[in-house]
Amino acid sequence: MTFILFLQIAFVCLLGAMSPGPSMMVVINNAIFKNKFNGILTAFGHGFGIGIYALFAVIGIGIVIETNIIVFNTLKTLSVIFLFYLGIQNILKRSQIKLKKNNIKFGLKSFIQGFSISILNPKVLIWFIAIYSQFMSLNNDIYFNLSLVLIASIVDALWYLLLVNIVTSKGILELLKNKSYLLQRIVGCLFIVISIFLLIDLFK
Repeated sequence: MTFILFLQIAFVCLLGAMSPGPSMMVVINNAIFKNKFNGILTAFGHGFGIGIYALFAVIGIGIVIETNIIVFNTLKTLSVIFLFYLGIQNILKRSQIKLKKNNIKFGLKSFIQGFSISILNPKVLIWFIAIYSQFMSLNNDIYFNLSLVLIASIVDALWYLLLVNIVTSKGILELLKNKSYLLQRIVGCLFIVISIFLLIDLFK
């Protein structure tokens, strides 16, 4: 894997992690209403769940490539359309970060919460199939495919660890809540730009 390709994969995974949603709310909630340590454990749990979905996506796409290249090419085309749709959805939706107090005190439960919020969201698997179909081929070796899984898991966990440190800093939470719409639109525009470049690449 070249360094440029590594950056491309990591950047796309980071965009997926940054998109506001239930996962962000759970991590922030645990960091604020429990403590920073529980927020960190939630981030690790979420990253672990993302890694499992990435593994499922890599295995599934690998099987499709070996059995039917036409299906694979169709999948790549649909994945570009899906990515464009996500971009439009992020620009148009008006969700807001809302925090809710809870009484869970133990760190293990925070880890499980982070894991659960990622693994129980089937859209995550669709996301990885859409994205990773662009990087899969018959020439991939096991180390490259393993790298796809590890990059997804590590980038996701690192993003939420950063988020935990940000929201536990004084005065940052309100700013994050007030700018959540802007973050959604920025991520949405980046999704659209990436999908356009991928579409151009498909017709080369």
